[in-house]
Amino acid sequence: MIKRIDRYLLTHFFASLIVVIAAIGLTIISINAVEELRDFVDHKVPILKILEYYVYFGGWVVKSFFPMFVLLAVLFSVSILARRNEILAMKATGLSLYRISAPILVTALLLSGGHFYYNEYVYPPANKKRLEIKEFTIEKKSKRALNRVHNIYRQISKGYFYTIGSFNVQRQEGTDLKVYRAERNRLSEIITAARIEYVDYKWMATDGVVRKFDSTGETFREFAVLELADILEKPEDFSKRIGKPEDMGYDELARYIELMKRTGGPHIRESIDLDLKLAFPLSSCIVVLICIPFASNSRRGGIAVSFALGTMVSLVYFVMFRSLQSAGYNEKVPPELAVWGVNGLFFLVGLISMWKARK
Repeated sequence: MIKRIDRYLLTHFFASLIVVIAAIGLTIISINAVEELRDFVDHKVPILKILEYYVYFGGWVVKSFFPMFVLLAVLFSVSILARRNEILAMKATGLSLYRISAPILVTALLLSGGHFYYNEYVYPPANKKRLEIKEFTIEKKSKRALNRVHNIYRQISKGYFYTIGSFNVQRQEGTDLKVYRAERNRLSEIITAARIEYVDYKWMATDGVVRKFDSTGETFREFAVLELADILEKPEDFSKRIGKPEDMGYDELARYIELMKRTGGPHIRESIDLDLKLAFPLSSCIVVLICIPFASNSRRGGIAVSFALGTMVSLVYFVMFRSLQSAGYNEKVPPELAVWGVNGLFFLVGLISMWKARK
């Protein structure tokens, strides 16, 4: 049950969170608008499209900076209560710092779960619309060039792969198909076809030849239509427009990694990014452990001091986070350390801070 003291603390926290998101978010949006102003004017972008773009851009701000927003909201709300001696009064009634921190910590944990859901299932489709507005409306790029892909190579399994000379993603058809199968390091089958089409969720090759090789020699047969059941990709998988891992949803990135594993492509960076999608939202909860002991001390409180501390903690966290991420990409550290190292360190520091704080 949520008690009155919990509602009081959470009211101050959410009020601070709204103010922080509005103030910092609008500042970031304003800076970006100034940077993009020349393109808006040169390409005569309609006002409504600009407003629509910044609605989606606001979603990117929330995704990227939400842990910092939570951190600053906790610092501001708790430090204000400490400056008014309300934290001291709560302790005088027998409430420990642990009890005072409990509703904020639980809320921060729930917000971390909500942040993960937003990042992976709400943000990606909205961000695609933002990128489309930026490329096709603001930068005036042509959509036609993105529909055709050339020189596709995919591996179905070891010794089993295919190539497509040219593929039209919108029409779901391509030309110059070649399928190669090898057994025991020897070529055993080649399928060539003039066209390949995606029809009724199946890949169909047309106007081609199947050539098989064994110890007795070569056999071949012509075909008008041949179903290619072993090709698992969908037409959109061939598109050149592969988003950045941070812009993909969790499931989308997981499917992309599976594709890279099957085709023999590199996937170390993407695998690290997939795990980071779990680690990053948790930072909203972890940094709270560090901030509450500091903000609850009235002698250290104050908006200016809280803002300085929040900025410093955020800067240290993100610098270390990106440094370990880069080291993981280059295989200088184990992937587990690259993903969870910073969260583990800050969690330990937070526990020590809570333990040593005045109860």
